[in-house]
Amino acid sequence: MRYELVSEVSVNGHTYECYDVCADDELIDEVARLVCELYVDPEDLITSLRSASADLDLVASENELTTLLDEVAESVIPQMNMGSRAIHLQTPRNEVAEILAYDALQELHKVVIPASRIREKEVSGQPTRGVDIFALILHPKVRAVISEVKASSDTATPPGVVGVGDDSMHAQTKKRLKDRKTLVAELNWAHKHTSDEMKVNVAKALILLSRNDAEPPVAAPVLVRPMERYRDTDFGCFKEAPEEYAPAQVRFLVLRLPSSLEDFANRVYARAREVA
Repeated sequence: MRYELVSEVSVNGHTYECYDVCADDELIDEVARLVCELYVDPEDLITSLRSASADLDLVASENELTTLLDEVAESVIPQMNMGSRAIHLQTPRNEVAEILAYDALQELHKVVIPASRIREKEVSGQPTRGVDIFALILHPKVRAVISEVKASSDTATPPGVVGVGDDSMHAQTKKRLKDRKTLVAELNWAHKHTSDEMKVNVAKALILLSRNDAEPPVAAPVLVRPMERYRDTDFGCFKEAPEEYAPAQVRFLVLRLPSSLEDFANRVYARAREVA
């Protein structure tokens, strides 16, 4: 198991769960593969390179193509600069939280994520736009899942990213939930970027969720914390006043790392270049 349940509380249909991330070498490899797939698809790229080599009447050896693949991975997969003073602002440190959330939501909440913001973002190495993770629950009824993701080493509990400021989980979740245009735009974006196999499901969701009798959405914030910083009060306003997000059901996940966020991101992104 990649996630070990630490605690689970249910209040009036809203759930608040904390899991330990089992950050052994196997998990590092798994998350690194997710990172790699979001930035470069090695199998697809090597196939294209072989085909292009043949079309160009060039005899490129496997070693040459593999070297080129390595160069691509080195160019597009960001790395941590552990000596930087602004280490908390670096892309891998913050992005790895979203990638963990991407995996955990599918594994623990059994949601379907039609497309990834990281895979489809406009500029590599820059923050994504829109909802951090937009997902769907397809059974027993279709529901939209809005997930804002934050990583925090803050000593305060709850950390400021949960409920303080316009960019907090609280503010962003309320903004997404109350705006019908956001839901329609996210569904349209998902349809545009999803696989051919998923397009029909997303189209069905667009029809069902645009109706007046649509099932209420799920607010599924994910907070990634170093184990030593976590407190059971980290759920903050989402647990104290879940009615703020009505009619949405709150399903809050905290993922605890055994090491610092920076160390975990450093291991994952360094490994991602190796597995490319």
